[in-house]
Amino acid sequence: MPIEDRKSVARLALGVTGVFALGLFLGWPLAVVGAVFTALFLQAPAALPLAAFAKLFVFSIGLMFISFLLSSVFAPYPVVFLILVAIGIILSFMWSVSGAGVLPGVIALMGALMIPNLVLQSQDLALVLVFWIPMNLLFAGFVSTLMFVLIPAETLTATQKKADTPPDFDPHRRIVRMSLVTVPFALAFFVSGASALLVLFFVALLSQQLAAMPSMGKAVAKAMLTANLLGATISIICYEVNVIAPVILTPILLCLLFCFALGALGKSQIPLATAAGSALTTVLIVYGGSIAPFSDEADVKSITRVLQVAGAAFFVIVAYVIVDEFWPERKKQVS
Repeated sequence: MPIEDRKSVARLALGVTGVFALGLFLGWPLAVVGAVFTALFLQAPAALPLAAFAKLFVFSIGLMFISFLLSSVFAPYPVVFLILVAIGIILSFMWSVSGAGVLPGVIALMGALMIPNLVLQSQDLALVLVFWIPMNLLFAGFVSTLMFVLIPAETLTATQKKADTPPDFDPHRRIVRMSLVTVPFALAFFVSGASALLVLFFVALLSQQLAAMPSMGKAVAKAMLTANLLGATISIICYEVNVIAPVILTPILLCLLFCFALGALGKSQIPLATAAGSALTTVLIVYGGSIAPFSDEADVKSITRVLQVAGAAFFVIVAYVIVDEFWPERKKQVS
């Protein structure tokens, strides 16, 4: 493996594990979200500029409070509430597609999905979420910047920057495609009274990852299914190890191990390499979300979490295949 790839894997593993471990030791809310944010930051080729991160942090604070206020006001009116959720999802996709990027898009979707869902359960808990999502983002940004300082990245050349530029696409068409996949799931989730917030976070990530891989039809669905199966398998193995060694050091060492393994897989040339990044976020959400608090019910929680995420992934991937069939990324040329 080239030296630059080794440095990239080391940054990812040490940074994500650091946030994951501190979350367990300090017991702060939504620490898993912070670990996922860190993974997204550290999979970039360079650190996010300070000015861009400051804007992202302020954006997250403002968005969460606006979402909380609107959700609290319209919670007594179910039809209007669901319409606002749908509008929030569509606006999030518009923001992401306009050039904001994947992470701002994910944060916008969290505000459109997670805050309204928690407001229906408890406004006090929703306020905790409003505070801790930006705090997790802040900590993830700090750790990510620190890792880029401790393990510097190679400066990108003009050719490499051009290669990283996403291909041209029809933004309006992509927004429609993403909305047709995600809005039905969200409405079904709210109407059913489900309350698994990490599942909504997973769907926010998955919808963004699917949008980043256009014009591949069923190949994208297969890649995403492979990634989530890989992530679920690793999660189940980690749970079984926890049963054997139920101490807090176990999940920390396991996190370091699977971050190194999946980071190295992502830099390899084998077919599974493309699934590594999505698999890592799946493991962090499924495994990390099930071990806090660390208890004797870990097995039950792990099975429930795997089934919840598997069901969400299946719904979104099948919806994507159907939408791709009738509304492809690019219009079919008429011969």
